[in-house]
Amino acid sequence: MDESFKLEPQKGSTQQKLPLKKPEAAKDQPAQARPERRKKDSVRLVWDSKPKRPPSPRDIEFQTAEVVIPNPARDEKSLPLTFHDGVLGNEEIDRTKMNRLIWGDNLLAMQALLTQGYEGKIDLIHIDPPFDSKADYSHNMTIGGEEITKEPSVIERLAYKDTWEAGTDSYLDMLYPRVHLMRRLLTETGGLFVHIGPSMSDVVKLLLDEVFGRDRYINEIIWQRRLGQSQSERRRFGSVTDSIFWYSKTDTYTFHPQFTKEGAEEYIKERYVLRTPEGRIYKLGDLSNPDYRPTLKYTYKGYPAPKKGWAVSLETMERMDREGRIEFPKKPGGQLMRRQFLDEWHGKPIQSLWDDLPPVNSQAKERVGFETQKPEALLRRVLETASNPRDLVADFFSGSGTTMAVAEKLDRRWIGCDFGKVAIQVTRSRLVQQDARPFLIENIGNYQREMIYLTGGRIYEMQRIILKLCGASVHPHYKDLGTRQDEDGVIELVYVGYPDRPTTARKVEELAKQAETLDGTGYKRLVILAWDYDYSFDTEWEARQKAMKRKLEVEVEPRMIPPDVYDYLKKAKDEEEVYKLAEKIVFHQKPMFRLRKPKIGKAQDGECEITIGIDKYVVFDLPVADKEREKLREAMKDNFAILIDYWAVDWDYDGATFRSEWQAIRGNGKRAKVVPTETTHTLKAGKTHTIAVRVVDVFGNDAAATCQVKT
Repeated sequence: MDESFKLEPQKGSTQQKLPLKKPEAAKDQPAQARPERRKKDSVRLVWDSKPKRPPSPRDIEFQTAEVVIPNPARDEKSLPLTFHDGVLGNEEIDRTKMNRLIWGDNLLAMQALLTQGYEGKIDLIHIDPPFDSKADYSHNMTIGGEEITKEPSVIERLAYKDTWEAGTDSYLDMLYPRVHLMRRLLTETGGLFVHIGPSMSDVVKLLLDEVFGRDRYINEIIWQRRLGQSQSERRRFGSVTDSIFWYSKTDTYTFHPQFTKEGAEEYIKERYVLRTPEGRIYKLGDLSNPDYRPTLKYTYKGYPAPKKGWAVSLETMERMDREGRIEFPKKPGGQLMRRQFLDEWHGKPIQSLWDDLPPVNSQAKERVGFETQKPEALLRRVLETASNPRDLVADFFSGSGTTMAVAEKLDRRWIGCDFGKVAIQVTRSRLVQQDARPFLIENIGNYQREMIYLTGGRIYEMQRIILKLCGASVHPHYKDLGTRQDEDGVIELVYVGYPDRPTTARKVEELAKQAETLDGTGYKRLVILAWDYDYSFDTEWEARQKAMKRKLEVEVEPRMIPPDVYDYLKKAKDEEEVYKLAEKIVFHQKPMFRLRKPKIGKAQDGECEITIGIDKYVVFDLPVADKEREKLREAMKDNFAILIDYWAVDWDYDGATFRSEWQAIRGNGKRAKVVPTETTHTLKAGKTHTIAVRVVDVFGNDAAATCQVKT
């Protein structure tokens, strides 16, 4: 291994050689000659790129993309709201009282949570960070009867590339600051569970010792994740276990012992052999105290105390007698015994070896297509061990959403975070299908700024390269703007977005107004090249255009910067070679989404039926392997709905926050099905309603549109 990590004492500790002879007594040594007192627990994990200090919170805003209400009839009127100036109707969702699913870099998300009052507020954090450098983190799905593998997005690729590029060093670079932030987020009784594989468990344990302190280490839980592997070719024993490290913030952590009756049939058969006259099955237990307790030495109903005393007080003994829990001896000289009833036996106490929780198999109902998916039974045990009902639970590597799904079932509040859009979608669908309470979907940041800086570049340099790749000349006064001539001779203004934040509708409106008069003559067309768009871009852009006092004289064409750009740039030897690749790079349009014209029924009893539907949805860029792409295009011709992961409707959109009051979901794993493209709802008659529709496809693209209906 060429990694640079190592163990070394912390500065200030001493490194002494073993003495060659027995030293003189300390009292006979001069004060200046006495050895420096050693520091306790001074060993630290050191690697070349280790940060010098923990990260500081950053004032980052979350953007609410969606309020998901799986059961509007139950929950619509119970959403937590805050009112501005105490005025009814001027309210917004109180995020601090909502479950939250955050799309973005968990480092930024945790920093934002700290600045927004979450320090010391999370009761339990469970994380399952990536620990296999060879994994490609793709997602498998069936579309139109074909098995399709969704390739990782640019954000996912960059994140995992950064995580493993320098081996163990870069992995520790990723994990170290995040663990520091997690510790700050935990309550005084909170705990952190870190799920890790054997390839990284040794260094992760040392890292956790350093951040939390060795005295805060509670357990290394060994989970048997598979039954066995062939040993003939590997020349070693098969690796069938993962570790789950459990650390507490203080010594007053939450702990509820867990029990199991798995494999207890023989134990029950051997031990529980007695019956009361009423038929209750029981076994006998000792009533004597293992330690000498003179205060518990008393005679009960003529039976003297054992040598060290009874195990219970006289008051408790009397209560147990009334409840029929004492076995009196049938022969003289016998001893009182405790009756332990089978119907009250919780089972055998769970220890640190968890070999009774099988992984998610290919036929399991809970399977959603994630290779790293963990079984719900595993997370149930973690949450039941170290949290209480209504506690706040978090998972900052949420993946397929198992922690959130289990937290819902166990009445815990939760925060989930992942930088993969598909992970967010899978979790969303999973929660909706299990009739979860309302929750937020929010977005924040990504890894792309870090990638540019780590390679020694600057954002404006990357923007300049993108402009040249699309055939544009850099504007002399604006680093993020360029101009190019299309095939018809029309001069276009081209804008390249910033790689550290999504492009918003507000920004596009500002650019469009600027384009009308820029350079004296203005431009008729504005091409937006974005690394990513704000989650609610389409809906907000349409709303902003309608709110304008005049129609824009500029045609706006939103396009995407493809993930391939980074791959090409990495392969290019110099800037000139980069520009030769321009013909290979296509800046695809955002998916095309069009609503059908709403059908309005007759008003009856003050209500009116409205039918809306999706007229068309087209994805121009399919992030799948070449051999799968043509099959998929063929299947899409006859049924565009096969690409839709879910579509949701806000029947009374307020122009700011999208509330999913109805949704059609494709579903995960074997339960996946093609969504319907039409739905009917009853609205109050005699009003003008703004209806918003959001579509998210299986690749993570999203689009939205609004329409107004008069009932």
